[in-house]
Amino acid sequence: MRHLARVAGGAAVLLAAATPRAQEPEPAAAEPAAAVASPGDAQAEGVEAAAEPEGAAAQADRASAQAREPRPREAPAPASPAPASGGDRGDLLPPGFRERVRVALGPLEIAPIALLALQAAPYVGEDALGQAGDSAEQPGFRLRRVRAGLRGDVAGLVRFAISTELAGDDAGTARIHEAWAGVTAARPLEVIAGARTVPFSRSAMTGAGDGALAERPLAVRAIAPFTQVGIQAEGHFQDRAFSCHAGVYNAFQRSDQFYAGPSESLAPLGNRFEGIAVAGRVATEPRGPLGRTLQDVARSPFRLGVGADGFFSDGGARTLYGASADVLVHAAGLHALGEVLWTGASPKAVPTQPIAQITSISSLALVFEAGYMLIARKLGVSGRVEWIDPNLDIDDEGDNLVLTGGASYHAYDDLVKAQLEYTHREELGGLSLSNDVLLLQLQLSL
Repeated sequence: MRHLARVAGGAAVLLAAATPRAQEPEPAAAEPAAAVASPGDAQAEGVEAAAEPEGAAAQADRASAQAREPRPREAPAPASPAPASGGDRGDLLPPGFRERVRVALGPLEIAPIALLALQAAPYVGEDALGQAGDSAEQPGFRLRRVRAGLRGDVAGLVRFAISTELAGDDAGTARIHEAWAGVTAARPLEVIAGARTVPFSRSAMTGAGDGALAERPLAVRAIAPFTQVGIQAEGHFQDRAFSCHAGVYNAFQRSDQFYAGPSESLAPLGNRFEGIAVAGRVATEPRGPLGRTLQDVARSPFRLGVGADGFFSDGGARTLYGASADVLVHAAGLHALGEVLWTGASPKAVPTQPIAQITSISSLALVFEAGYMLIARKLGVSGRVEWIDPNLDIDDEGDNLVLTGGASYHAYDDLVKAQLEYTHREELGGLSLSNDVLLLQLQLSL
């Protein structure tokens, strides 16, 4: 009997050891101690099991049943408080988010370029004419700009940008707006080749979607060469305390109509009929960078920018030359811009292309613009005055005083902008024309 009791006790020990113990609260460190129990302890356990063999089996069954029971669920973590229904959704896109919209692929960073501008003109004077620089000729809608492309940076050594303009004509034909690549020669210096904005006039160098009013000044559109093909170098020193630009391009072309402005030649067939042009600019922002926009959208501390530039173009049909100077001030939401622009054109004795110009012409324009952000990054008002004389030797209806005033509403860090403005053109000589325009522009810019 004693032998049988020992056998029964050993079987009970083995059965209890094989039973799952997940539900038992003992720490894991206590399990090895039971595994190395002394022979005397095992013998005593065997005597107890022999005295009550039914209890050992019942204990094993109870342990197995407890292991199969589902564990109680833990109470869920308290949910985050929901945002107030009246919160500003603009917080989803904080200031500066546009500069952070980029994708990194190793050393390469790529960012999108997108600009969409739709204009609606509820009122247009009956004498308004596009070739004369008016924003509309008839009441209605106009898809003013549709641009798409990419800009990128490779390890801070190479920059590039490629974008197309899809709203260049009625057919919606795509054309290159900019296509350039720049290499950092030294830390503050960069050499850039391709189609890019010529460094002339602050208003012309400011992005089309970054102005205080829907359109750049009429004088700037009539005089500045804008995008041309060539090579230029630029440098920015001491956080733009001093900047300089110099470039060589295909010679510029312009229309016989002053307000039609220069042609933006991308030279797909090379420089077939023209010569060479050079341009340069120096500028300073001694109290820190002014930022991307003409408006002081962030109500920044006092900032000042001053610049001067010029160009000379020895073309096959005309010799063109020009100069401009500008001052821009930002202070607590106020912006004030002043520009003076001068240009001249002299026809060649044997032009490579037919032109109507037969004598030298000098043109002069003055621009003053001011505005204030009533609500930082949200609502602003602006006004502009231009005095333009296309030919200093003749007084006619081409001599204009242009008055423009309007308001702009900004959302999501200028991702979306709505602008409403009215332009009045007063002819200072010759006939008085009815060419005022009331314009609403809705814009998306990235």
